[in-house]
Amino acid sequence: MKRIATIWLLICSAALAQNIGDRSPADGGYLTNGFYVQAGYTSGPSFSAFFDYINSTNHLTNGIGNFGGNASFSVGYISRFHRNFALDVGFSIYGMNKEFEIPDTASAIPESRTRHELNYQSAIFTGTMPIILEFSSNQPVVPYIGIGISIFSLRLDHYRALEALRDTRTAVGGHFGGGVAVKITRKLWLDLRGRWHAGISHLLTLERDSDTVALDFREFEIKQNVSQFSLGFDYFFR
Repeated sequence: MKRIATIWLLICSAALAQNIGDRSPADGGYLTNGFYVQAGYTSGPSFSAFFDYINSTNHLTNGIGNFGGNASFSVGYISRFHRNFALDVGFSIYGMNKEFEIPDTASAIPESRTRHELNYQSAIFTGTMPIILEFSSNQPVVPYIGIGISIFSLRLDHYRALEALRDTRTAVGGHFGGGVAVKITRKLWLDLRGRWHAGISHLLTLERDSDTVALDFREFEIKQNVSQFSLGFDYFFR
């Protein structure tokens, strides 16, 4: 993360040197305020602590895999305070579902199996400072990179046979990303972007903690190693 921050600062310095004081350039200025709508694919998070526990405890030869990916949707607001610098505030939502069965060793019925279902929902709220590499209002393609803060709102529903448990948590992390915008018109841009998040939280499951007297529900670490790729539109109204 330190290396990413260093690269971001170097590009930031270069952009400042290129356009120092460039609030109202001679080529007609730049658009300052807009919003975006994106749809794409999100991969992650990693709940390997839970799945590794299930595989180890039940001696499963064909281990249960981690969460995969799913479609995601995001919206946000962009406010540019300089030709090359802006504040991007947005959020994205997505969900994952995982179903699996494990042998029920406590049952008297041969080959009996217990069905599990994990329903995971996440909303990621982001605050990003992108460096926008636009040096002229006539520039047709505008690349950008940025870093920022990610706030994860998490919900996990764990179903096992006739049992059900819901846990909700909030976690704070960070992200970096970049993209390329193509100007369709002066105000409407086609935007292709990627973002990579990092953060750590914990979620409760229906597994029992044998180390506690009351056999409390066991919580497992969930790593917000989340990758997002999306395509959408930016619309600048000012």
